[in-house]
Amino acid sequence: MPIKKVCPRCGATFDCSHNDISSCHCATINLGKSPCIYIQKHYSDCLCHDCLIEIKANFDHSESNLYCIKKKDDV
Repeated sequence: MPIKKVCPRCGATFDCSHNDISSCHCATINLGKSPCIYIQKHYSDCLCHDCLIEIKANFDHSESNLYCIKKKDDV
């Protein structure tokens, strides 16, 4: 059963299916190694679908991983 979570990056509420990862929204996004490392380093909980897509796009379109856009209280 999905649980409600708040994205630590943007504050959006979303359903997380961590008990059935194959049906979770995050399982549909192929982030790659660098974005996964970035997320693990900067966030302690799951991110919403939109943030995962945005981080993936930032890594896909950037020659340097330093240009990922962070939101909320991240500095």
